[in-house]
Amino acid sequence: MAVQVGDFGGRGGGGRGAAMNNVVNLNLGVHFSRSDSSQLTVFPGLQGASHRTAWDVPFNLSFGKWGLMNTLSVTFNNNRTTTTNAFGGVTNVASAAGIAGVSTDPFDWGVPTLSFSSLSSLRDVSPSQGLSRTVGINGSMMKMKGAHTMRWGGNFQSLLSENRSNANARGSFTFSGLYTGGGNGQTAGLDVADFLLGLPQQAALQYGPGLERFHARSYAGFFQDDWRFSGSVTFSLGMRYEYQSPYTEASNRLVTLDVPPDFSAAASVQAGQTGPYSGVLPLTILHPDRNNVAPRLGLAWRANQKTTVRGGYGINYASVPYMSIAQKLAGQPPFAITNTVIGAVSTPLSMATVFAAPPPATTTTNTFGVDPNYRIGYVQIWNLDVQREINRTWTVGATYTGTKGASLDLLRAPNRGPSGLRIANVQAFTWESSGSTSIMNAWSMRVRKRLSMGLSGGVTYTLSKSMDDASSIGGGGAVVAQNDQNLAAEWSRSSFDQRHRVSADFAWELPFGANRKWLAGEGLLNKVVGDWIVNGTIAYASGNPFTARIVGASSDLTRGTNGTLRADYTGAPINVSNPTMALFFNTAAFALPAAGTFGNSARNLITGPTSTTFNVSMSKSMRYAGNRSISLRVQANNVLNMPQWGSIDTVVNSPTFGRVVSMRAMRSVQIITRITF
Repeated sequence: MAVQVGDFGGRGGGGRGAAMNNVVNLNLGVHFSRSDSSQLTVFPGLQGASHRTAWDVPFNLSFGKWGLMNTLSVTFNNNRTTTTNAFGGVTNVASAAGIAGVSTDPFDWGVPTLSFSSLSSLRDVSPSQGLSRTVGINGSMMKMKGAHTMRWGGNFQSLLSENRSNANARGSFTFSGLYTGGGNGQTAGLDVADFLLGLPQQAALQYGPGLERFHARSYAGFFQDDWRFSGSVTFSLGMRYEYQSPYTEASNRLVTLDVPPDFSAAASVQAGQTGPYSGVLPLTILHPDRNNVAPRLGLAWRANQKTTVRGGYGINYASVPYMSIAQKLAGQPPFAITNTVIGAVSTPLSMATVFAAPPPATTTTNTFGVDPNYRIGYVQIWNLDVQREINRTWTVGATYTGTKGASLDLLRAPNRGPSGLRIANVQAFTWESSGSTSIMNAWSMRVRKRLSMGLSGGVTYTLSKSMDDASSIGGGGAVVAQNDQNLAAEWSRSSFDQRHRVSADFAWELPFGANRKWLAGEGLLNKVVGDWIVNGTIAYASGNPFTARIVGASSDLTRGTNGTLRADYTGAPINVSNPTMALFFNTAAFALPAAGTFGNSARNLITGPTSTTFNVSMSKSMRYAGNRSISLRVQANNVLNMPQWGSIDTVVNSPTFGRVVSMRAMRSVQIITRITF
């Protein structure tokens, strides 16, 4: 629904200001969507289903008053999701298998998780229920005065989330081959043989506390001034402030681990209580981060009639991870059941009885802690761009962009030592803080042709390099820092680092139809073949990096973790002259580290397969009967149907180590028709 009221002509000679003061626009929308999808796994029978319903109600009002252009919007979003597996409320698989001590709630029923190093893990779909509701109010004003165009405004949001999901309600069991052979402490014996005996080396359990209800608020405000300093120079000066509160839980069931700076001890502390090392903790566990000020500076300079120089600097804050932190804090004792048990040759574990008896009361079983002074990550971005017109249709340009990140997420396992757990009577846990950094530099060159004679397009080449020590976003599958006593070893290429990228695009108006060379008149043939536009994109990119790591190593499981141990680098060349699907890189460049040691290989040392895409589309629009129209689009992705290698296996103790294990999508064609009336 839309309503518009006002005098757009500005009668009486009032000019732009009078017209602005007489415009009122009101828009109200109601959107509803529902989707149902299947959740499939690599194992037949372990399927699930997801259902989602969403309401979106936007209200927008804009009007001119007091020489200002004012806008006000109110939004309401409500999303509800449900995921089920094939066994929930139907069959208690864990009980039928004789596994004691796991959740007996029908909501949690399903197949336990079984992890191996020599074959794919068996993982059932985890049931969940979720509700996300957001109410927001946004307002802004614009004022033109002389050479200045000023904008300012702010917004408020109320965030509500309800969640019920248990990551490990049926238990997860990791088999390493510890009990069925000798070995070097990394892969001793056969993991499948241990499974047949029902003897995992590590078993983990987590479920409860039921439905969790979280709430938070966010505020933001901004001011921006676009100042035309002269006919050739324009400045953009702005400032933005953002704040989001950490989440509270309606029943006050947030729990963390409190630790000293050297991580020599750990104590479970509930929200609002006093920790032995951090003092009084707020109901959110996290102290609010109120220092999120973001300046924005920009410059545009027309050096001459054909050359334009642009530059800028700004700070952007990362998406706030408070929701995921709150969910982890809520799934902890005493409100939830958690337990991680590690076996040894002298004390083997039994799948059936490992959880039958609760851990000793003197043992801390919490699996997650967070720095109460956690800060939101941010990046500083600066850029310089030079564009030159060669003639009426051709332009060239060059851009440099630098990005420096700070206070980025870092996930650690501080209870892990070279040969086992470091803190007595404390089970393995993950610690989240915000001490990581990153740096990226990118240079690009481009050539573009504006539309002339029915053809336009351009080519861009980018050379870039990105480094970070934020293992949680760049671990190549290993999201926890390998050695908590040597965090400097985490500094390496970012997981998204692509050294070379080339992209090209084109648009071609076929010479048939109105105002074109052929078939410009009316007629059936004109309606069929006339007015078509062909668009295409071609892109090439270097491969993403991967980390050589160990999964299911018995020495790593002894320390309470799995999959974060990196390989030893032997010094041999990593690349091979002729990569194949069976041997993409030199596997002899990596080896298993000795028992009780960490691997010396850096993160993301292996460069994966390159990617090449060529997509083409054809489209046209036909108008009939007033404002009614039909648009037709034919889209072909990977139009040449070129085989594209996807992921590679970089798990050293995997039977497919060094091989290409997935392919990117082959050719697909879509036909899209839209009718407007």
